[in-house]
Amino acid sequence: MLESRDKKVLADLKEVIDSLELPMLIVGAGARLLVFDKQHNVSGRSTRDWDIAIPVTSWPNFQMVRDRMTQGVPPRFSATQISHKFIHIETKTEVDIVPFGAIGEPDQQIEWSDGNQMNVMGLEEALCSATTKLIDDLEFQVVDTPAFVVLKLFAWSDRRGRTSKDLDDIDFILKHYSDDQRVYEELAEELATGRLEYLEAAIYLLGQDIRSIFRAETLHQVDLVLDQLMLEANNVPDLLAERLQILKQGLHK
Repeated sequence: MLESRDKKVLADLKEVIDSLELPMLIVGAGARLLVFDKQHNVSGRSTRDWDIAIPVTSWPNFQMVRDRMTQGVPPRFSATQISHKFIHIETKTEVDIVPFGAIGEPDQQIEWSDGNQMNVMGLEEALCSATTKLIDDLEFQVVDTPAFVVLKLFAWSDRRGRTSKDLDDIDFILKHYSDDQRVYEELAEELATGRLEYLEAAIYLLGQDIRSIFRAETLHQVDLVLDQLMLEANNVPDLLAERLQILKQGLHK
């Protein structure tokens, strides 16, 4: 259940982005709350901010987004010293706006004015596969679970392990993800022959779902990040490492 302040933030965001005739994709921990936690009746890491991804063609167009965010009548958001972070004036909630699409060509990497780089690969596919959620009669596009895992893997790689929150979110998803109907319908032979254990099967399916959503170049980057994680075994709990290995098996079926 979203708090009233979060509903207000999302409603104001939608009004601003709709005025630019751009699609808006909810990503990050807020997406997990909307798509995963409720469906699986679990409660993961809470969030006090919202992450939004928007397709943008150029930096001047991203500046138009910034201007519209902060120069409304009255303004709904204030700028911060970080060009992609804003504060919702009424609730003091932080909002992060990530541009993707043509602005990230040719390799879906963007570089902010402070020199920090961000991988925005996978966001176009994530938008195409997004789930629609109705919040107080307003429709929002929210990243679905397979894309959420991919984006969190890229976020972990970008941050180079400076924070554990991305791995915490991935671990939470892999630990609680389930889909008994699909497991028995699609993996009956693998379960019967012992090639897969029941507790591994849903994660394996999640890997297959990732493969079906993302382009070959994105999947290649996912593979590289998974390999990177395996090399840094000291920073990855044993159970998470095992689950990531099963995810990779599903990717390569």
